[in-house]
Amino acid sequence: MIIVGFGVVSVGCLMRGVALVSRQAVKGVVYVDFGRNKIYALTDESNEILVFNNQAELVEKLRPAVIVLDNLPGKQQSIAAELAKTGILFLRLKDLKKLSEERKNNSMLKSDENDVVMLKTLFHRNQGDFLPLYGMPEELTVRELTELWVQEAFLKKVSKQARTNTSHPIAIEIQKTHRRLVEKLAEEIHREALKLPLYRITFERLGLKGPTLAYLLSHDGWALKTLPREKLILRFQMTGRRKRRKRNTKSKLLIMLAASAVLNKHPRYHEVYRGYFEKFEAEGNNRKKAYWKATLRVAERILRDLHSLAKT
Repeated sequence: MIIVGFGVVSVGCLMRGVALVSRQAVKGVVYVDFGRNKIYALTDESNEILVFNNQAELVEKLRPAVIVLDNLPGKQQSIAAELAKTGILFLRLKDLKKLSEERKNNSMLKSDENDVVMLKTLFHRNQGDFLPLYGMPEELTVRELTELWVQEAFLKKVSKQARTNTSHPIAIEIQKTHRRLVEKLAEEIHREALKLPLYRITFERLGLKGPTLAYLLSHDGWALKTLPREKLILRFQMTGRRKRRKRNTKSKLLIMLAASAVLNKHPRYHEVYRGYFEKFEAEGNNRKKAYWKATLRVAERILRDLHSLAKT
C-alpha cells in the first residue's frame, strides 16, 4: 500500500501506487497544468477549468487527495514537497510525448487549458501511464537544489572563461564568488541528499557523492528501480557514438560523475578506467580519444552499479 498519512510514499511501492489508483475510483483527484504565472486545474466532478495563482490557493479551495500533472517546474518543487508532507499524492505522466500525441490526435493547439483537458483524458484512459512524482518528499527538495546547482555551475564555468580574457578586479571577484557559492551549494545538496536512502547507500558502498549523483538519483531514482538495464542505457544515452546529436542533461551529468571519479582516482572506477584506456590506446586511438572512450565505459559501469543498488 501507499503510505500517505505522513507524507511518505515508499519507493518500493511506486508501481503498486498506480495500481491502487487503477483498482478504485479515487476521490479528490485534481488535474493540473502549470502556466507561466497561473495554475490551471480540472476536477473529476466538473469540466470547468479553474485558474489559481499558486498551489496553496489550489489546495485550500479544492482539497485534493491526488494531484495529477504532466511535469513539475523547478520553482514549484519546494512547495510540492511541503504539500506532500500533508498526505497529498502527486502523480506525473511517465512519457510527455503522450500529451503532445493526444493533442495532435484531437487537432488541438498547445495551450495550458488544452493540456489540462488532455491530461484528464489520458488519466481516465490508462492510469498505468502515470507514476508517483517522488519516492519521498525529500526528493523534491534535492531536485530543486540540484537544478539550481546545474544553473550555477554553468555560470561558474562562464565566469572562469571570462576571467581568462581579462584581469579586471571585478571579473576576478565574480569568479571567486561563483566558485564559493557553488561549493557551498554542493555541501548543502550532500547534506539533504543523505536523507534519500539510495543516495546514502551509494555514498556508503560505492564512495560516490556530490550534486551530479544527487541530481541523477532524485530525478531518476524511480527509473533505476523499475526499468530494465537496456532501457536505462537508452534513457542515459550510453549507446555509443552520438555523432552530432546532443546529450540530455542526465547523460551529461553521468559522464561528469564518471570523469570526477577518474580525476580523483576513485579506487573502484579508476581501475576500470585504466583498463579501458590502455585497451583503446593499444587499438591506435590517441590519448584524448582513448580518455573519452574509457570515461564513457566508467559512466556505463556506474550506471550498472546504481541499477544494482537500487534493485536491492
